[in-house]
Amino acid sequence: MKNYYDILGVNEKASSAEITKAFKNLAKTHHPDRGGDEAKFKEINEAHDTLKNAQKRHDYDTMRKFGRPGMTGAGEHPFFNEDIFGDFFSGVGNMGDGVQFNFSTGGRPRSFRQTRRGNRNVQVRMAISLKEAMMSHEKTINYKLPSGRDEFATVKIPAGVQHGITFKFSGMGDDSIANMPRGDLLVLMSVLDSDGYTREGNDLYTEKTIDCFQAVRGTEIQLRTLDDKVIKVKVPSGTQPGTILQVQGQGMPVHKTLNIRGNLYVKVHVLIPQLSAQDLKKIKDL
Repeated sequence: MKNYYDILGVNEKASSAEITKAFKNLAKTHHPDRGGDEAKFKEINEAHDTLKNAQKRHDYDTMRKFGRPGMTGAGEHPFFNEDIFGDFFSGVGNMGDGVQFNFSTGGRPRSFRQTRRGNRNVQVRMAISLKEAMMSHEKTINYKLPSGRDEFATVKIPAGVQHGITFKFSGMGDDSIANMPRGDLLVLMSVLDSDGYTREGNDLYTEKTIDCFQAVRGTEIQLRTLDDKVIKVKVPSGTQPGTILQVQGQGMPVHKTLNIRGNLYVKVHVLIPQLSAQDLKKIKDL
């Protein structure tokens, strides 16, 4: 059984805030969008999803302490207590493969039809452009619940939102089962390339073409950024095809208050013109 506390690097008495803080710190390192290992990130996310929820954490801690029903018989487990398991499983334990362990029948397996214990979460996808992601704004979305009812939600999108981030809205999901808490709404963000710009982490990438004479002499190019500003980028003399120029602080917003942004990288393409024989002779004489 995985030790979620070790995975997040917290102790078993850690508060919910400490667990979330540990998750965020690890996610910055292991998120696939930042070059991290996808399997490791899924494990971290699984640990956080379990420990941040009070009921899931209680169930998990109980399982760690007393083991899974069906692993040993009542007389074999030193910590076995039918009352404890009865509280935890309400008299029935899941042995997998559609079989329940029923303490009231002396542990004899019987088949059952698995039912949902509560209302489900609802996941929707929202797509915005890189240009839109440069600024914080709100969007209202319409989605349909499993019950068939239409619902609306206003999503506050922070500047610099990352592709793949999920926003959670508690109590705005499925409401099919009466007298049960509603599920949650999960909004998965897709941030799409736009206006000739692509993104890696918090950095932006674009391309610009100059002619060979500009590359030889050096020049200054103008770029319209995603926040509709025109900036000048100096191309040094002798620039080679495929050179990447760095412009600091012109990437995606990272921290609005501290005015921290990623960088902009411009890949330079050099166009070789077709010259007349006379022009070629002039170049040869240089």
